[in-house]
Formats: sequence, C-alpha cells, structure tokens
Amino acid sequence: MLQTIASAVAAGYGALSLTGGVLGYVRAGSRASLIAGGISGLVLIGSALLALSHPVLGLVLAALVSLALVARFARSVAGKQRASGIAYLMIGGGVAVLVAAGLALS
Repeated sequence: MLQTIASAVAAGYGALSLTGGVLGYVRAGSRASLIAGGISGLVLIGSALLALSHPVLGLVLAALVSLALVARFARSVAGKQRASGIAYLMIGGGVAVLVAAGLALS
C-alpha cells in the first residue's frame, strides 16, 4: 500500500518537474530548464512505473533524483530574500517523495 502511494507521489513530482521545465523554457527561453526538467521528470515517472514491479529499485531511483532536485532548488532559494514559489513547490514535492519512499522502504 505505501509503495503504491510512494509511486504515485514520485509520478506526480515527475509531472511537476516536466511542467516546470516547460514553464522555464516558455517564460525565460531557458533550454537548460527544458532539458533538466524533461530528463528529471521522465526519470521520476519511469522510476514510479519501475517501482510497481521492482519497488526497492524504483523508489531508490526516485529518491535519488528527488534529493538532487531538492538540493538544486534549495541552493537557488538560499541567500535570496524573495525566492520564487516554484522553487518552494519543487522543494516540497521532493521532500514528499523522500518521505513517501522512506516510509515505503522501511
């Protein structure tokens, strides 16, 4: 049951990452956002699907990608008096994946 929930959270975070990459490209012309958001989003969605048949492998992969994204967005928030809401949303989503994966694997 927890593995299914963790997979769903990872897939949702993957969709959020994909959407963020597209928004970064549309709003600022950032090809880096499009590529990074696309790759991380697809890997997260793929890891969520993988977790359905191989829970440990899929959830560990989702946790690693989420940890990398949390670190990246935490660095962008640190030192700024006004950070974007999208950065906080990405941090929150990544933490949700880490918590869900941790609970499912424990």
